[in-house]
Amino acid sequence: MSLALLPQERRVFRVASLAALLAALALGALGKFPEAAALTAGAAVAIVSGLWLSDVAGRLLVPRPRASTRLDWKFALRALLRYAFLGLAAYGSVRLFPDEVPWLLGGLSAVVLGVLADGFRGGAAGRSGPEEEEEGTNPRE
Repeated sequence: MSLALLPQERRVFRVASLAALLAALALGALGKFPEAAALTAGAAVAIVSGLWLSDVAGRLLVPRPRASTRLDWKFALRALLRYAFLGLAAYGSVRLFPDEVPWLLGGLSAVVLGVLADGFRGGAAGRSGPEEEEEGTNPRE
């Protein structure tokens, strides 16, 4: 199983990873190692969750108007086990870092930061939606 990401998704996860890495390095440089570890754990859970959600959404999207969705029991079981694992990872992170919950939440916001950065980047380039990026057109010119 391979996660084939669209260029927009790849850019979002790249920005999220870079933001989390820079924040953790800054916290580590300031000597706040438990906070840096909590932020890294939260970001890891958020990024993996986003990648898996992208995979699930890609499987649920119907490629043609009359085609049926591609579901089977293996897909459903894999999706349930993924999110059970992520729930356990989030619970374990909170139990491991009970005093650094705000930093965990900051790490969980890494993907949101990636989406915002990509949106601002697209707005600055004059795009209003992903379909324009794929076609390579810019309707504002």
